[in-house]
Amino acid sequence: MKYKACILAAGVGNRIGNVTDNINNALLPVNFKATISHIIEKFDNSIEIVIAVGHKKETVMDYVSLAHPERKFTFVEIKQYMGPGSGPRLSLLECKDKLQCPFVFFAADTLVLEDVPQPDKNWFGIAPVKKTEDYCTVKIKNNLVSQLDDKTKNDNKYAFIGLAGVYDYEIFWNALGEDSQIKKGEVQVSNGFNALIEKKLVPTGFTWFDTGSEKNYIETNKNFLGNDEDFDFSKSDEFIYFVNGRIVKYFANKEITDKRVERTKHLKGLCPEIENKKGGFYSYKKIPGQVIYDVINIQILNDFLQWAKSSLWKKKELNKTAQSEFDNACKKFYYTKTMERLGKFYAKTGIEDTTHTINGVQVPPLKDLLAQIDWEDLYKGIPSNYHGDLQFDNVLYSKDSKGLSRFTLLDWRQDFGGIVEYADMYYDLGKLNGGMNISYKLIKQNDFTFDMSGASVFYKYNINNNLMEAKEEYHKFLVKNGFNLRKVKIITGIIFLNMSPMHQDPFDRMIYFMGKLTLYRALNEDRLK
Repeated sequence: MKYKACILAAGVGNRIGNVTDNINNALLPVNFKATISHIIEKFDNSIEIVIAVGHKKETVMDYVSLAHPERKFTFVEIKQYMGPGSGPRLSLLECKDKLQCPFVFFAADTLVLEDVPQPDKNWFGIAPVKKTEDYCTVKIKNNLVSQLDDKTKNDNKYAFIGLAGVYDYEIFWNALGEDSQIKKGEVQVSNGFNALIEKKLVPTGFTWFDTGSEKNYIETNKNFLGNDEDFDFSKSDEFIYFVNGRIVKYFANKEITDKRVERTKHLKGLCPEIENKKGGFYSYKKIPGQVIYDVINIQILNDFLQWAKSSLWKKKELNKTAQSEFDNACKKFYYTKTMERLGKFYAKTGIEDTTHTINGVQVPPLKDLLAQIDWEDLYKGIPSNYHGDLQFDNVLYSKDSKGLSRFTLLDWRQDFGGIVEYADMYYDLGKLNGGMNISYKLIKQNDFTFDMSGASVFYKYNINNNLMEAKEEYHKFLVKNGFNLRKVKIITGIIFLNMSPMHQDPFDRMIYFMGKLTLYRALNEDRLK
């Protein structure tokens, strides 16, 4: 039958926390796919989808156009998407002109496992709830909805989940226009559906996931991931989506997106080709392969290092002005940023910079270790093309038609101290070393422990033998090719310290103390032998 779908994605999402300061809650990823994509994919490509947008409307419009370019969308801007009088009813009424036919109504914070029926009859999506006062609940008689009770305490067992099929749309619209009662701070859609009771409103059960609150969203994401033990590595100002055979990346800071796309010109042939860019989003087609963490062995490592040496780490000749700019960028990146990040870490955690016993090793205050670094030597980098976050979760491995190793760079950094074209090669070398000291892939699987009591710290994480052997081989490569291994290790410690305030507890504290211990060992290597 001919019908449309309507998704209400205009609201602020007050129950979800400050994450929606940067993005609409319809774009929160569930198993690396935006909630709105889970909804969109419930409908055939031939179905036109009307989307009500308001809060951070450009993020919704930009995302769906990149993630689902083959579909037809009609966007309806809801100007009054917050405050008295706002809510589902107002949003739906604003879409009325676009929905003069049977349609499926879908709240953007509702996910279901089952297929969604066509609106060939009036049906009402329901699921069991315990706290009725938070929902529009239903009474059922003779397998039909007999009464709706909007956000009251009662004996009803089932609630409306924000999903329904409207066949008698004219009756629905006439009744909805009469309802202006505010409940729980919003105007609801009850009257429209109340009118459909007389025309038969069929209750339809679903396995329901509500992503509208922070707690429910976290539980939903874990459920869809299929593993509630994973450590949350996410950030509130950037997201990655795997959808429709594409990778879509988002940054709240649009400048980062612009620079990431700009950098692909310097990584041409080494990274995926950008398919499209809109606002803070960019997208590219998914590339077959496996991250190196999953396949690492000595042969693949050596193939990668030779590939990186010949194809990626191409040195840049700089004139006097550019060299001065590069030296300043190195200082800004290694020293200034480190001091800023450490300030954030101490403010965030309340940890004091003092002597700590880390995994049985007594380590002096970090300020003493930082004073031992020859910063001027650190600023003398090697300008070259670069990745910027070079660890094995960001490199895709595959084989070409001749069976030779092929590598593709993922999730590259946007700049180095403000410079887009080149960076210090030692930063890539330090990042790569860090990713062989600890497997970020296993960390994301929550495969680590951290304990702290006073000034005593203990942490433990697993690392497979192949990665340990790879690190030994990598260090041989560095020495053989004339790189300063001690300098690489110092930069690795600095990288760990810089990461610390950017992650959640307890990984933030673990990586800080890892950085401190790594730096101590690198600076005192000769004495500790």
